[in-house]
Parts: sequence; C-alpha cells; structure tokens
Amino acid sequence: MITLDKNLCLKSIDTSDGDTLFNLMQTIYPPVYGHLWVDNGDSYLQELYSESNLRLELKDPKAYYYFVIFKYKLVGILRVITNTSMPGVMSNSMVKLQRIYLSPKIQGKGIGKHILNWIEETFCKENGAALWLEVMDSQPQAIGFYENMGFIKKDAFAYNSSMMKATYRGMYRMIKRFE
Repeated sequence: MITLDKNLCLKSIDTSDGDTLFNLMQTIYPPVYGHLWVDNGDSYLQELYSESNLRLELKDPKAYYYFVIFKYKLVGILRVITNTSMPGVMSNSMVKLQRIYLSPKIQGKGIGKHILNWIEETFCKENGAALWLEVMDSQPQAIGFYENMGFIKKDAFAYNSSMMKATYRGMYRMIKRFE
C-alpha cells in the first residue's frame, strides 16, 4: 500500500483482483464515458478488464497498476508505464499515464492532482522523463485539468474502434516535460 496522504492510498492490483477491478470499472466508467459507445462501453470494459487481459497487463515489468482508495473506499484505478515512448517522439525514457479513472462522486476533490503530482515525483522528475497521456477530445474538463497541470497538446489522432461512435473518436496526445 502506498500512502499519498491520510485519506488517499494506492494499492497494487494483482491477478486475484480481477472481479473487483471489473466491478469497479462497471460502476465508474459508464457514467462518464458510456455515451461515447454504441453499447454504453460494455465491449470496452469486457475487453480491457477481462481476466485474461489483466494477466497480460500485469506481466509487463514496466507497468504499475493500482487501485485508488479514498477514505477507505475503492474509487478508481491508475496504470502507469515507464521506459516507453510517445508516437512521434524519439525517446524510450518517457512515462505514460495510460489510465486514470476516478469515480464521478469524488472528482473535484483534488485527488487527480495529488495522484499526478505523485506520478511526477515517483517516475519523472528524478530522471527527467517526460510524462504523456491520451485524452478524448470530447472531454473538455479532462483536457482543461491536464492543461492546468502543465501538459500541452502534442498531436491529434482517432481512436480506432467500431464500437465507439464515430463523432467521439477524436483524441489528443498531451505531454509534460521535466528538465
């Protein structure tokens, strides 16, 4: 368990957490992102949070996968990948914030900011690794949050999924450098 403050912790996810992870994501993902999908995100959740995919993702030695716990309640997930590169950038020493999903009930309480600060301190600043992520262009609150945290838009692309509504496939890659 990693304690970020008296109310906020991260707990490593392991193979025995498959059901807990899937159930949590079924609760927190659809209210925010369900409208993007023709099936309310069910296919995305089945694919990404299946037991087989969890086992595969946990085998990656460069990845760190956590539950976010706030006031003793599971409220989200976080997945960070180290020593990776961003498309179009010639560097394998970058860090990718691959996933951060927080329950809508706790958004706006500074938890995302606290977690991003921890990622920067833990994975980026000491070795000068840039932090990057991908965000839906239809999520202005998320984009604004990342911009306020010092990220800039690097490029745009389309998420390729037949289950996602075509009008919502736009995404940005954003980056924050530490030098």
